[in-house]
Amino acid sequence: MGEFGKLGVSAGITTFERKNYGKIGAEYTYQGDLNNNNNGYKLSANGDLLIGKNLGGSVGAYAGFEFGKLNCTQYNLGLMANYTKTGYQGKTTAEVTQVDSEHTQIKIDSELPHSQSLKTGLELGYSRNICCDDNRKLSFSLMGGAEFYSSAKMPDVKISEDGVAIAKRPQKLDAIGGFMGAKAEYSEVVNKKGQELFFTCKTLAGTKGALEGELGVGFRF
Repeated sequence: MGEFGKLGVSAGITTFERKNYGKIGAEYTYQGDLNNNNNGYKLSANGDLLIGKNLGGSVGAYAGFEFGKLNCTQYNLGLMANYTKTGYQGKTTAEVTQVDSEHTQIKIDSELPHSQSLKTGLELGYSRNICCDDNRKLSFSLMGGAEFYSSAKMPDVKISEDGVAIAKRPQKLDAIGGFMGAKAEYSEVVNKKGQELFFTCKTLAGTKGALEGELGVGFRF
């Protein structure tokens, strides 16, 4: 089957940290054969812009092997990674109370300025040529692994020279948990050039308890 690459564009809707976003993105996939045409490898990368009350972004990568490429059903096993970051206008308020001549009590109410998550792990799945037609394919994969995210620590509070309390949340990926999920795709070749129309859906559940979902449609050429 040889080596080939495909560029794709997509649009859809996605949910991250209980917030809904519109999504537009691009991807690139490169596939090749191993010792024989029946087994091969696949490399892919993607980037998405998330559009909501405030903007966000997501990037991902995949590297894996494909087995039974000449059969009506193919199988895949690989490593995946995805990093998502969304932002919103954090709202910080400070209540200052004079305790005595030497001590001041400061109460801080602050929201996280953004949410972020790095997921990395294994992806295992299969693809089925519908009615053994190479031009119509249904794919399904399971994913699972580790999730790194920012913990909900209390903000660090510093008093500036003019007496203003400044609260800052830590922005490091300092907490770790697990995640699992699934994704499905239907694709169909629409012309003699091999260009594809595809539809995707994905759902993920992590340690933080918030479900993530995605629906999209795209075109590969």
